Amino acid sequence: MKRRALLAASAASLTGLTGCLGTVRRRVSGRIDMDHATTVFHPADEPWFVGGLSAASRGTAHTELFTESPADVDDLFTDHYPKREQSMDNDVRNDDYSNGFLLLFEAKMPVEEAYSVQPTILHGELAWTGWDTVSVPTVRSPRDPESLSFDDDVEAVIATTLTRYEAEATPSTAVVTVYDEETGDRIGRHTATPRRRS
Repeated sequence: MKRRALLAASAASLTGLTGCLGTVRRRVSGRIDMDHATTVFHPADEPWFVGGLSAASRGTAHTELFTESPADVDDLFTDHYPKREQSMDNDVRNDDYSNGFLLLFEAKMPVEEAYSVQPTILHGELAWTGWDTVSVPTVRSPRDPESLSFDDDVEAVIATTLTRYEAEATPSTAVVTVYDEETGDRIGRHTATPRRRS
């Protein structure tokens, strides 16, 4: 009987400790705020990110973190990516990672079912959930296919979203939850980690 009581007390103590650690992490790391986001649609047979989605890839979602400037941005983007000023490659290369991080999310779909995955404040909570893990809520937003202005032979598209978050600490993992924009139902969860520097 004493042993059962001791085990129950230990379990309760561990549960309480878990809650305390989460509280401590939030206090140490401070707030996380979404700064800005950019979404661009492009044909799936013209992939932008090396190792990301393409017409040939089986997956329909790809996400990763950027917590430091890549050693060589040319190793990150494919030849299909339209490099120009004020674009994603410029953001990835020149961001001030001392006070924030970038989150990439790619979604692939048939052009007639076009949608994007974007940050939201309507569902979920943007917060630290562990020592170096952040929880990032996003929404799946439908897009009128006729507004995309692609050639008739384009069958599948990729919606690429790059979001900047301001944070006082650097995450090693982001758990990205995707909600339905209208219903608020959770429709997906993905884990983003930084790409290894070459």
